[in-house]
Amino acid sequence: MEACKEEGPRLPTLADLKKHLRGEPLYYAVLEEYLRNAANLIENLRAKLEESERRNACDNESVEIPRADLALRASPPPSREQLEVFQELMEHQRELEREQENEEQLVLLYLQQQEQQPEYPEENMEDEEPAAALIDYGGSWEQEEMAEWRQVPLYEPFFNEETVNVVPRARPAVAERNNETVREIVLRSRTVRVPMMGRDEETLPASPETFQTPAIEGLPKHYQQLLVAPEIDPYTVIRKDDGSTAIECGFCPKEFGTLKGWRIHAAKMHRQNGYCQKCGHFVDMPNATTAAEIQATMELHSLEWCPKVTKAAMNDRAIKRRRLELAGRSEEAQHYFIPAW
Repeated sequence: MEACKEEGPRLPTLADLKKHLRGEPLYYAVLEEYLRNAANLIENLRAKLEESERRNACDNESVEIPRADLALRASPPPSREQLEVFQELMEHQRELEREQENEEQLVLLYLQQQEQQPEYPEENMEDEEPAAALIDYGGSWEQEEMAEWRQVPLYEPFFNEETVNVVPRARPAVAERNNETVREIVLRSRTVRVPMMGRDEETLPASPETFQTPAIEGLPKHYQQLLVAPEIDPYTVIRKDDGSTAIECGFCPKEFGTLKGWRIHAAKMHRQNGYCQKCGHFVDMPNATTAAEIQATMELHSLEWCPKVTKAAMNDRAIKRRRLELAGRSEEAQHYFIPAW
């Protein structure tokens, strides 16, 4: 019993902590700020609790009011929470209406594009004439600025590209038949079924063209002197007994099923020898001896003065040349070849 009556060690209190920190003004100020914030938080919670109890009491009193008395009194205004909920519901409803209108406009625009689609949308795009607007400098400054900052690759791929000054190719023969289909466009609220009259085309592969050395009369004389026509045909079209054709490389003993395959092969293997598969000529570079120098020379040839680059590359040349002319650097601007239309 005597052991139970013994008191334990005295634990420090908040007063002891404040007394201990009086010698440390910084820690003492932090403690005072913490206690002040805690007291304010407790007071705010107490005030909110009292207000909630008062609202509950008012609600209970309103329920006990007789029905006849309710008809004579005006309804209480909605609370802030009710107004916020109502505003959110209205905003959500407006967003749904706007989305539905946008979907309907997209459907109408899609139908208009289908009606305006040409009869042969996949006709050889190389037949199109390069637009003169590519070299027109009357456009806005922002468009030229965006085109100037666009990254131009060191080597432009040639698959599925439009080239300048090419001989028009004949459209492959196709077997057509009308076929009516129904396209379903799923919207948020409903599904729209659009009847479409299509054509099933069985495309027959066109025979590859034999190699013809492209004309380079439009190039300046100092550039023409740097181009050397190949002594042998870079490729030869071989017709087999079964009616199929093959492309035999003239620089190495390899065959390819398509002309595009040979172009990929020439870009990877024979470009390092100075051959440009776009313009069909060798580039004379007597001062280039290493592989890095040859690669840099071929890249400059493709970016600055190759006459058979794509329309996008020709447009970039026109913009860069115009920018150099405006900056008073006409000699550098002459390095970029632009064909005269």
